[in-house]
Parts: sequence; C-alpha cells; structure tokens
Amino acid sequence: MCFHPEKCIVIRISNKRRPLQTLHEHRLEVVDREKYLGITISHDLQWANHISNTIGKATRSLGFLRHNLGRCKPSVKANAYCTLIRPSLEYASSVWDPHQTTLTKDLEQVQCRAARFVHNEYRDTSPGCVTTLLNNLGWENLELRRMKHRLTLCYKIQNQLVDINPVNHLTPGDSRTRGGHRYRQPRASGDVYKFSFYPRTVRDWNHLPESVTAAPNLEEFRTLLDSLSWTLLQHP
Repeated sequence: MCFHPEKCIVIRISNKRRPLQTLHEHRLEVVDREKYLGITISHDLQWANHISNTIGKATRSLGFLRHNLGRCKPSVKANAYCTLIRPSLEYASSVWDPHQTTLTKDLEQVQCRAARFVHNEYRDTSPGCVTTLLNNLGWENLELRRMKHRLTLCYKIQNQLVDINPVNHLTPGDSRTRGGHRYRQPRASGDVYKFSFYPRTVRDWNHLPESVTAAPNLEEFRTLLDSLSWTLLQHP
C-alpha cells in the first residue's frame, strides 16, 4: 500500500485479503489513485492517469502562452516553452517514463504544438513539417530526453551523488564476459516491474560505451551522453 500522510488515505497496491484499514487510530480511505509529491499514483502502478494530467496541464499552459505571447519573437516563445512547460512534462519522469507507444506519442504532440506556436505555423500539414520546425529549434524529442534523465540518475546512484546506496540496487556483471561497466539485468516477468526504473535503465546503461559510463564527473558524463546519436542509444 501507498499511504498519503496528510489525507489519511491509502492507495491499495496489495493483494492481501485483509489490507490495512486503520493507522494510528485513524480510519483510512481506500482510493484507486491519488496525487502525492506531484505524481499521480494508481493502484495498478500504471502511469496513464499521471501522463494525462501532465499533458492537460501543459496544454493549458501552452494555451496561456499563445494568448499572451502570440506576437512575441520566436526566441521569446521558445524560452517560455523551455522554462514554463517542458519542465512540467519532465517532472520526475525517471519514475513514470512510459514504454507504450500511444502515451509516448501523446507527450510528443505537446512539444509539436509548441513548435508550431514558436514559429506561428498552424496551416502547413505536409509530412515532415513539424519535424523541420523541431530541428530548426534544436529540440530533442521528449523520449530521448527522458532516457538521458534516467541514465544521468543511474550515474549519480553509481557514484553516490544522491542518497541511494548503489549496492542495494545495482549488481555488477561479470567483467570477463559483460564488461566492467555493465550491471546484471534484473529478471522481470510483468511489465510493471520490467519497465520500472532499475530494470529498464540497466538495459539502457549496458548499451552505453564504457567511455561514457566511466566519465570522471557528472558534467563530462552529460557531455558524452549528448554526443551520442539517437540511433546509437536505441537498441532492441
């Protein structure tokens, strides 16, 4: 169960027949989903509700910018999007980064609409139009950015730059056959765990060149990671 300490509610994510009903003499209200620390947690550990809320918030913010900055220079519009909207699309994305194609496309559509807003281009619907707008702005797709966020957090955990003990979550692989920079892939049968942070990020981490994972500091790791092409980061 996931307990919300301020509202005395609990999100049931347990298969126990007799789940927790009270805590410190307070009757707990069982709900299917609830927002906690800015993340909508669902009882089935799926992220569709959170992503829907995130897209809705970003869309409303984009509408606000269109209404108030419609006549501004493209550079002002681009800075407004990158400062006010994109951070909300990526908040805590290491936790909820979706693997489903439909959810990934829904998130990308927000950035596509933002690119049209920046260039004030709403009429051209020809194939490749939005891709050209995004390339002109130098905006990476959000899926790639989320992957880089996950890999950066993995680097921080490995080098103890955050308060997470790597020994508890990252098991080194056999250096004779797998490479000294790689980790043992956690076994996962269900999608909930298979596409959660550690199993998914370890798969991506093991695909990186050792020259990147062995970077001496965080800034160089980010620089080396940015130098890799999207094709190289993709893998089966």
